[in-house]
Amino acid sequence: MTAILNPAIKNYDWGDFTALPDLLGLPRDAKPWAELWFGTHPDGQATLQTGNGISPLKNVVGELSFLVKLIAVAKPLSLQTHPTTSQALAGFARENSLGIDRTADNRVYRDQTAKPELLCALSDFEMLCGFATITESLNRAEQNGWIELARHLKLGGLEKTIRWALDQKSHKTPPNLPRHLQLLASLYPDSGGILVALLMNHVVLQPGEAVFLEPGNVHSYLSGVAVEVMPSSDNVMRAAFTKKHIDMDEFFATANFAAESPRSVTPPTTSGDAVIYELPSAPFSVQRINVKKAMSVTAEHEVEIYLCAHGNAGSLHQGQACILRQNEILELAGPSLLFRIWGDPTY
Repeated sequence: MTAILNPAIKNYDWGDFTALPDLLGLPRDAKPWAELWFGTHPDGQATLQTGNGISPLKNVVGELSFLVKLIAVAKPLSLQTHPTTSQALAGFARENSLGIDRTADNRVYRDQTAKPELLCALSDFEMLCGFATITESLNRAEQNGWIELARHLKLGGLEKTIRWALDQKSHKTPPNLPRHLQLLASLYPDSGGILVALLMNHVVLQPGEAVFLEPGNVHSYLSGVAVEVMPSSDNVMRAAFTKKHIDMDEFFATANFAAESPRSVTPPTTSGDAVIYELPSAPFSVQRINVKKAMSVTAEHEVEIYLCAHGNAGSLHQGQACILRQNEILELAGPSLLFRIWGDPTY
């Protein structure tokens, strides 16, 4: 029998009131559903039905090195970044030595794990991701009359301009804001984060498109529904657009301020019904399976998670996920879209 997972539900204030309940076919409960976690991280562990009742997933398969999420973004997330492995190890040890409880609101490092992320859009998905070149930002600033921002870019370059924007408590919101930043400006008026957002790449993914975010990538999700895959980590360094704890020192210590385009990892649509995302530096692997007719898949790794993102796959309905152990078989039917995820055993 297929081992269906019960995800941990995260009701953050940026979540959507309808998208995830509707995806799962569950009644709406007047709460913002932001994320569904399918994994063993202690901050949000999935469960499943066993012969002994409901059990935490960890008790059945042990600690998973990866975490799978369904996310629904109705309001912008914090301006944030994530650490490398060495930064996570050092930061976790440092906060332990300071006696900060692992679950405290002012805790930054909740585990010892790096947090690169793969984001696969299920709807139109809008985000800020990494920084444009100084030339691009200067041109936009001068064309739109962002005089102070242009002056700082010319005098100090990108990182110093970002420090100026975030260190100063309040800025007058610039005129002529692009459409994608108008909600942010209304939610966080006069925030220096708006100035930082003007320096970032604005990315709109179509359903099926995907990007990979390395540790250090500065980003903020603006709207949309997506599948996210990452190591089993909840380490977030926040700098703006949030009521949660902000640690500017750790943000600047972990952020990458090099200008670079987002890394698209969308497999070509002509490469078949089962394609693997090319993620050379990730400690997990992800395969997208377009199920068109009855078929079966066999798990080739110690533990695999299968998530049905669209349609009815027979054993799995839309929004459901299950686990398979090595050599176990999952019978599927179409039409449906599945994501198959497994971890690197050496990670």
